[in-house]
Amino acid sequence: MNKFFMILAVISVAGMSVNCNGKTADVAVVNEDEKVTVEQEKVEEPAPEPETYYHYSDYQITLPTEKWEVNIAYSNSGIRKKGSKLEFEVKHWDSPSLEKAIAKYPAESRHDDIVIGDYTWKVFTDDNDYFKMCCYIYNTEKKYVVRVATDDLTDPNNPDLHEVLEGVRFVD
Repeated sequence: MNKFFMILAVISVAGMSVNCNGKTADVAVVNEDEKVTVEQEKVEEPAPEPETYYHYSDYQITLPTEKWEVNIAYSNSGIRKKGSKLEFEVKHWDSPSLEKAIAKYPAESRHDDIVIGDYTWKVFTDDNDYFKMCCYIYNTEKKYVVRVATDDLTDPNNPDLHEVLEGVRFVD
């Protein structure tokens, strides 16, 4: 009688592994496929580029190190795009207002503002100036200006310019 129940149990277990089409389900393979898919998704995510953080007085610069070099000097910071001649100078100074800092520019040299996050950059191009393009933000609490300037660009829509502007932030 015990053999009868043992055989019945074996048949029942075998019957449960057969699906409606008479094929056996391979649960381990299904789980293994899911595992491979999840692992592939994790591997395929691009690793973020390492960033470099430069704190200079009342502002900071954070840019991807694979693309940019930043040199800090006493009165300004130099930003250079690796593998190119593209350079920016970042400088700050005290000013009672932004208007006073940008008063030297004629109206025709003004471009549309560039808004990046909480910052609204005032943009100017002027061939008579030391730099061909200058972008300014103003810290109203501390009353100082930060200028990003370049002699290598005149297009305010340039993606490299926008990347640099995005990397410049005030420090509390």
